Order: sequence, then C-alpha cells, then structure tokens
Amino acid sequence: MPKKKRRSDNLYHKNLVLGKRPDGTYIRQSIYGKTQKELDQKVMEITHQLNNGIQVWENDILFETLAVIWFNQYNPDASDHWKYRTESIIRLHLNPYLGQMKIRDLRQLHLQAIISSLAKKGFATGTLKAIKQTAVRIMKVAVGSDLIMRNPFAEVKVPFKEQQPRRALTEVEISLITDNWRGHKYGPLAMIMLYCGLRRGEALALTWEDIDFKERVIRVSKSVQSLRGVTKIKEPKTKNSIRSIPIPNILFSVLMEIRKPKGLITPDKNGHLYSSNAYTCEWLSYTNFLNKCAGGQNGKGTNIPRVQVIDHITAHMLRHAYATMLFDANVDVKSAQRFLGHADVEMTLAVYTHLTKYKEDKAIDALNAHLEEMSKTRYSSNNILYFAPKKD
Repeated sequence: MPKKKRRSDNLYHKNLVLGKRPDGTYIRQSIYGKTQKELDQKVMEITHQLNNGIQVWENDILFETLAVIWFNQYNPDASDHWKYRTESIIRLHLNPYLGQMKIRDLRQLHLQAIISSLAKKGFATGTLKAIKQTAVRIMKVAVGSDLIMRNPFAEVKVPFKEQQPRRALTEVEISLITDNWRGHKYGPLAMIMLYCGLRRGEALALTWEDIDFKERVIRVSKSVQSLRGVTKIKEPKTKNSIRSIPIPNILFSVLMEIRKPKGLITPDKNGHLYSSNAYTCEWLSYTNFLNKCAGGQNGKGTNIPRVQVIDHITAHMLRHAYATMLFDANVDVKSAQRFLGHADVEMTLAVYTHLTKYKEDKAIDALNAHLEEMSKTRYSSNNILYFAPKKD
C-alpha cells in the first residue's frame, strides 16, 4: 500500500470508498491510525468485510448483527467447546438486553447493569468475567472498523465474589474408596482419578493401550467432551495435559487385576464412551454405593428413609486429593505440575500455597486444643499442688 501522510495531530489518515447510495453518490469513510501499520490493518479489515458483504458503513448496525459478524469472522480456529460456551453467553445474557440496540447508542452502563444483576443472582465471578470479555471483544470490532471511537464496555466492573473453598476428601473417605473399589463399576475409575490425579474427561477417555505396564505409567493424550448431547474424543485441555503419570503400587495392583488387552477402561454398558447424562447417573450410583459402604442407607420410597453418612463426593475432589498427596510426600512443584497437567507452574504453586495455609491452620487449631487441655488439667481442683510452709 502507498504510504499516507501523517496529519498535524500525528495520525495517519485515508479516505476509503465503501460503496454507493441509491442515488449513485459514493459512501466514503475516513480511517485513522496512530501508525502506518495500524492504518493499513484497519483498511485491510474493512476491505475484507466489504468483500464478505458486510456493510460497515451502516451506522445503524445492531449489537446482535455485530455479534454474528464477530463470532463467525473473527474466530475461525476456535474450539467446539469455546463456540458452544460463547454462543450461550451471547444468546442467554447479551442479546436479550443489547441485541436490538444500535452500536452507536451503547454505553458502559448497559453492560454494567447486566453484570450487576447477574452478580446479585449469585453468578460466579468467572462467568461474569467471561460475559464482559465477550461483549468487549464484540465491540472491539466496531472500534476497529471506525464505527465508534472507543469501546464503551472496556471499563465495566466485575464484582469480586470470593469462592467458597472446596471441601477436601477426608482420610476416612479415601479409605472408603480404596477398600471398596471392587464393589462398583466406577470403583477402578475413582481409583485412577484418586491415585493419578486425572481429570474426569481424561479418565473416561483412557484405554488399555494408554497403560504402560512395563514402565508403570499412564500416558494421557486425550479427553472426553460432551456438547449438545454428542460425546467424542478431543485433545486434552492444554498441551501440558499430554503427559505420563507414574502409577503407584496401590493402583498398579488394581489395574493388573482388571487388565484387558484393549478398549476403554471404563466403557458404558454398550462398550462406548459415557455420555454426560449417563456419567452423572452412574456417578450418583457410585456415591450411593459409598454411602452404603460407610453404614448409610440409600432409602426407597416413603417407607425406607435415606440415611446420609458421607458428604457428596465429586470427581474433582479426587484430583485435589491426589495433589494433596503430592504435597504431603514433598514432591517438588515442577514434578507436581507435570503429573497434574497444569498449564503453568503458577497453578500448581497456587494449590501448594493453599495446602500450606490449610496445614498451618490445622496445626494452629491442634496447638490451641492442646494448650486448652493442658490449661484445664493444670487448674483442675483435683490437680492443684499444695506446698507446706518450711519449718524454722
């Protein structure tokens, strides 16, 4: 492209012909950039949109129209999971309130009202951030196409809501899972997640070919994904999720006992991958089984009441228990990151920091309880020592 001259305000400028009006006159738009490269990039983007039939000169463009343009034109390499989640955000949270508004009329307060309302309803901070991020990226297209001067959603505030700490598995529950793995179909699956720290999708995708019995490692290279009722194998969460995890002796004996030549380690009744709904039902059956093993009663109808003696156990709690075992065994942070498949060491450090604080709190509680017991013993009337006065 030929170089454009810099204006007196230090901006590069170009007049672009966008099309013709019904009366035959040309539609022109002034494009500005802080640098020659920025200006060329804007001209290229607008030309690309014109070639795809997008009327960028239409100043009455609606938010929902721009959202479609952004979703389809600016994210060609996005994963199916990203597309599913982002489409849901636009459809459920943005379009009902912003969809029919013109881009030029949108202000910060419009998105802020949505975010604040959802926060009051108890939506998680991560979800609120995803909603804001999606809206900001959509409006960034309008800024880049010179439809608006600045992004009105960039300064929207997301209220911080401190997450409730996840409950950790107790030693009793770990023993319950370990001692009763033969009693339920999900017993081996739970053992794999507990003693190798696999994510649920990674564990469900495991095949016998992924188990190296000679080297005693599990090779993780795939995961299960369920979207819109379709379950399939996909690449793991991050590139660091592709890893080899050493199999501890307690799990190795389990795998040796149920070993098969090939196929899924935990298939459904038809030998296929578990769908999301089928997994949920089977996991509920498994936790009911554990409750019964612990002395509880699952109940039946109105005549036999349910007796719950253990709290609800999730697959992620098993993975967290594995991280705790690594911490207790003084496994270094880099090795723990590799075994857990964390994207970066900061994630592992955050887990280790949390566990350090948890252990310290428990130690302080134990110390306080011990000192209180000592105090009670020392000042008990039955244990007061009397000293007779010395005789002259």
